[in-house]
Amino acid sequence: MGNNLEIYDKALVDEFKHIPEISCYNRNYYIGLRRLSFKNDLLFAWSDDDNTTEWHLVTDKGHQPIGYSYTSDKEEYIRFYPHEMT
Repeated sequence: MGNNLEIYDKALVDEFKHIPEISCYNRNYYIGLRRLSFKNDLLFAWSDDDNTTEWHLVTDKGHQPIGYSYTSDKEEYIRFYPHEMT
């Protein structure tokens, strides 16, 4: 089940806590959902200057793509990349 990353499919971006101390223009970090009983995920969001944000799970091996979102959505949510999990 892809390390349970499917829980990010249709997750509302407003549910994540922004980390301004390590974020900058178009490159932002967030505290993500809790998948393990003792910690939350660290997420990286890279936005273009248009409408799209690419979401990545930060791991000890780098950034793993998990999905994308559109800032024009009434409620911005992640569209999961199932093909990236193989």
